[in-house]
Amino acid sequence: MQQAINEALKADPNKVYPNPLVGCVIVKNDKIIARGYHKAFGTKHAEVNAIESLNTPVRDADLYVTLEPCAHFGNNPPCVDAIIKSKMFKKVIIAIADPNEKAMGGIDKLKKANIEVEIGDCQIEAKKINKRFFTFFENKRPFIILKYARTQDGFIAHLDGSSKWITREDARRDVHLTRSGCDAILVGRNTIEQDNPSLDSHGLGKDPRIVILSSKPLSSSLKVSKKNPIIFQTLSEKPPENNIKIVLDNLFKENVQSLLVEGGEKTITSFIQSGYFDEIHEYISPKKFNEGIPFYRGDFDTIRSSLDLVSEISFSSDIKKTYKKKCLQD
Repeated sequence: MQQAINEALKADPNKVYPNPLVGCVIVKNDKIIARGYHKAFGTKHAEVNAIESLNTPVRDADLYVTLEPCAHFGNNPPCVDAIIKSKMFKKVIIAIADPNEKAMGGIDKLKKANIEVEIGDCQIEAKKINKRFFTFFENKRPFIILKYARTQDGFIAHLDGSSKWITREDARRDVHLTRSGCDAILVGRNTIEQDNPSLDSHGLGKDPRIVILSSKPLSSSLKVSKKNPIIFQTLSEKPPENNIKIVLDNLFKENVQSLLVEGGEKTITSFIQSGYFDEIHEYISPKKFNEGIPFYRGDFDTIRSSLDLVSEISFSSDIKKTYKKKCLQD
């Protein structure tokens, strides 16, 4: 199964989206005789690519696949039908069941065709490579990354709200790459009016859809006004987490699988305190403001205890720390 996972990782997630990464290997007499992976959305799936790579048909082989073979008609016929029709397999080993209700059903069809099915081999690894896909279907919301850049002493802006640029160009380029891998980017109105950002990937990939939290209409002179943003009017009488839940429910209906939150202090604080986030991308500059607007309104050290630091990257002068909720590592 690890070899099947390696196959899945050969694909570019942005080309496969909105489908998950899937890899497959075919084994006969304890030897891998065929491999396949899903290369891009709309193309053949991993199981079909593996089957078609065989020079000659086989009998009583085992098929290892990282995700339950689909049982629905999309851009391609059901993968499970191709497996059954080939009459090559006595056993199908599946890392994890498909959380998408439209696609599930492959396991039952295999069993009805008298093919032995085993589920759960490398389940954690298989889920991890498609964390956004599973978060979307299991939690009914986008996978959420909170991003902010702060000074060494913990500020994201001066007291007057000005902040341009806290980090240097190479760190900002990394942010643009992250944007290119997300379906949408969310900011608050204050960030838009203070910085007038473009919120695009700066040519490094696809541009995310823009989502703005605002209590009043935006000025037409702002850059994002020309990009057809999704605007949610905040309801001040409700707790912030209630408003966030409404936003996420709507983005789920819009099939937004991943959301990058780049708001200011209020937006970042609201998401952290609500618990609606999966990762935090923290960019730390060696600069010091001595006073200013903090990145979080509260004691972040108490939040840190519920996080795992999973990576730390150094740029020319800045550092990026990536945190994940500990539950994602279980």
